[in-house]
Amino acid sequence: MSRYSIESIHSEITQRLERGNGRFDKILSNWIKFEDNSDRLYKARGLSGENYLLNRLGAYEIKNAQWILSTISDTWDQQSIDTFLNSEDAEGNGVWHYLADNLRRNEGKDTLRMAHTLLQFDINFTRRNKQGISPLGKMLLPEPKWQSINALIQTRHLQIGNIEAAIAEHAKGDDRKKASMMSWLFQKDLSANRALLSQHILKQATKSNQDAEHRRATCRLFFDYVDERDGTTAFFKLIRVANRGMFEDLLRILLLDTEDTVQYMAPPDVATKKAYRQAVLCKRLLKLDRRGESVLFHCLHNGALEFLRKMTGFLVNDEIAMKKRVRGEEVRTPITIDKNAPAPANPLLCALLHRNRRGDTLFHIAARKGDREALEAFCFGLPSNDIYAIFTRLPDAAGLTLADLTEMQQVKAKLTQAVKNGKLKKDAAQAFLKEIANANKDGADFILSKKSEIEELASDTTGGAPLAPNFDLKKATQGQSAPAAA
Repeated sequence: MSRYSIESIHSEITQRLERGNGRFDKILSNWIKFEDNSDRLYKARGLSGENYLLNRLGAYEIKNAQWILSTISDTWDQQSIDTFLNSEDAEGNGVWHYLADNLRRNEGKDTLRMAHTLLQFDINFTRRNKQGISPLGKMLLPEPKWQSINALIQTRHLQIGNIEAAIAEHAKGDDRKKASMMSWLFQKDLSANRALLSQHILKQATKSNQDAEHRRATCRLFFDYVDERDGTTAFFKLIRVANRGMFEDLLRILLLDTEDTVQYMAPPDVATKKAYRQAVLCKRLLKLDRRGESVLFHCLHNGALEFLRKMTGFLVNDEIAMKKRVRGEEVRTPITIDKNAPAPANPLLCALLHRNRRGDTLFHIAARKGDREALEAFCFGLPSNDIYAIFTRLPDAAGLTLADLTEMQQVKAKLTQAVKNGKLKKDAAQAFLKEIANANKDGADFILSKKSEIEELASDTTGGAPLAPNFDLKKATQGQSAPAAA
């Protein structure tokens, strides 16, 4: 057995332990001082080309590995330490790869302490082995090791680019899989890690010296990467847990990235620039999950009206268009946000009049809950003729308009008729009736008062019914579907 082999060194130290000569750390610190033992430890390699530190980590002896690290730190010069800690085995696995395997088994105090020490030595935790897997990739998947990841956060070593690269290792070129894994990871962070990773990424992106690419990567993370299981992005889940500061930081980044994108599109005039800006915002804010619901629906479900108001405030209630030159003349050409919408080029109406798979708009859900604040928020900025049409001529899947919901007799009659016509199942009708009966009466009061106010105004000004709405009423009543039982 060669004196420069791992087996030889470990055998000598083990014999001293067996003789009761002290603990591993004491024996090693004395052993390294004699003869050429320091040189032997530096040069010794195992069967896989690993040094003694990697060898002990490979045996999951984290305490002994920590003592090896401590001993060489006290004994060797900085160059020797750096070379030893950056050593790899024959498969390209370095100290972080071995430590990541230990972290997968147990995120104990010793493993975390060693992680902190390696960060102090600035050992790269993103370097890939010959299979293309980095230590960070091992910490993130299949289950995130949050304490270790949080250690990287605390030392400010971790960036969004590191995470994207680590996830890409597992996705192996499949962009959809990468997007789903990224979304899943940050949704897990929100539910199991107090959103510490999300907050860290946001803080980095909001720093004034961060470049456009960093903001773009952050927006990809929260707005573009879709979880294949439910069609949501991390932004959908963020609504449940975000505080005001965190939410506003994210929207600030979104607006900055939107401006970066619009600038790259090189709009020829101010009007086109405004239209491009709205189109880019809508692509993210009106993204739909598998239930056909945008993040605005999620805000309503979770009572996050402040967030909802903020986002609808970004959307203009006007047809957006760009100027095109046709045969030497400038022609105004609408930019379609949603071709199936009642007002395809109007960002705000696209958001408010969209129906989910159940056939509900935001108005229907808010009205059945009796949520007056939400109804007021949706009506803000809309002309009276649009509000009147929404209240009186837009039925839900059960055939109920918002005006119908203010009269329980009307509700019962229409639900009964829907069941008779086979449009609605009996248990679904009963669920509707129960929800409406238990709703806060403030919502119905708002609908009644607003409707009466508009009718009085129309009587005084037009001498009859309110004007036709600024959207396609026929399209607005399409897309209804019979709901399942609640």
